[in-house]
Amino acid sequence: MNKHASALGRSSGNRRPVAAHPAAPAAKSHAAGSKLPVQGAPFVPEHFPFQPLPAPLGKPPYRFDLTDLLHADAVAAIQKSGKLVFHTIGDTGDARGKQMDFVAEMMTADYDASAAGEAPAFFYHLGDVVYFAGDIQDYGACFYETYAEYPGLIVSIPGNHDCQPDDPQDGPVDPNKKPLDGWIQNFMSPTPNKQGSLKTTSQRTQMNLPNVYWTFTMPLVTVIGLFSNVSETEAEIHPDQIAWFKGELQAADKNKALIVAIHHPPFSGDQEHSGSAAAEKVLFESFAATGRYPHLILSGHVHNYQRFTVKESAGPVTCVVAGNGGYSRLGKLHQIGGAYPKTPMQLSNSLTLENYDQDNFGFVRFEVTAKQITGIYKSALFGGQQSANPTVMDQFTVDLKTRAVS
Repeated sequence: MNKHASALGRSSGNRRPVAAHPAAPAAKSHAAGSKLPVQGAPFVPEHFPFQPLPAPLGKPPYRFDLTDLLHADAVAAIQKSGKLVFHTIGDTGDARGKQMDFVAEMMTADYDASAAGEAPAFFYHLGDVVYFAGDIQDYGACFYETYAEYPGLIVSIPGNHDCQPDDPQDGPVDPNKKPLDGWIQNFMSPTPNKQGSLKTTSQRTQMNLPNVYWTFTMPLVTVIGLFSNVSETEAEIHPDQIAWFKGELQAADKNKALIVAIHHPPFSGDQEHSGSAAAEKVLFESFAATGRYPHLILSGHVHNYQRFTVKESAGPVTCVVAGNGGYSRLGKLHQIGGAYPKTPMQLSNSLTLENYDQDNFGFVRFEVTAKQITGIYKSALFGGQQSANPTVMDQFTVDLKTRAVS
């Protein structure tokens, strides 16, 4: 049971802002010298320039607490149990196929099979909720109907397609369309008790997130979500958001797990998108400037699953790419010597490809305690059927104190 249909306000959004930090000197990229291409050359199509960010719904520093999402007794139960569980995946709403429904059914089955007290508290969507341009009229079929049977609430950061303008190469342009209008209507709504779609079987209401970039505060873990804008290849994050990000890194509770979410991954070995050097620069220069390194970085954008370990002075940082949530065409990795990589593969002095899945659709289940984060990646081969028996294709645990990954 959740209280979201009648949620009011956001008491956690009025905390004291943190002073800006001086810029750290540029560091050498972890991708430098990698034997597998994990970052591509910047390229921004002329018709997809940087899109202006909308006015926030909430007040700085744009925090949303788990008590704004769940009933107080549900949050108290999580605190008492000492474990918080959530789902994550990105790149879902592609109406050209049924893969998004396939993944939603797997997630629903995982939710329903969870032991008492261990059902996911929410689904954190990593962006690209609706393809190809986040159109408002497609949310019913590509979001609300897809997750009509999923019991949990869904929060999100936007992806590049969520803020994509109409492409003049594809046909007439809607003159009334604004960047992110579909995502805003459904995830940044001033009326969160409003049902999202009246044309589907879904009873899901809209969400009242405070901004397109925002911090999720909750027992055991803090998740800082960035918005990396519209480019197909490179993240573009401007100084105001970077200053906010540094402040939130330093403000995050040091006694909890720390996760950063960004749609464009800093590293990816795929052939289509690749990783974003700009994302790596913003992330790791901000970590160095504040002295706060997350335990985990989550990204979508690339349509497969990959897990990397980054060696840093503060300890290892785990990077997960999870973008095989329903986009109908999966992305393949580059080959080395005519063969796909064998893992684990040391790519550079500080970057390792630990595991990947380029053949299946799936999702990640995270279980967070006071001592560790456990990631369980489940996937299945899509063959047009509407049910699946997913397999655990990757499982890892991050020790919160030592950052060691097992």
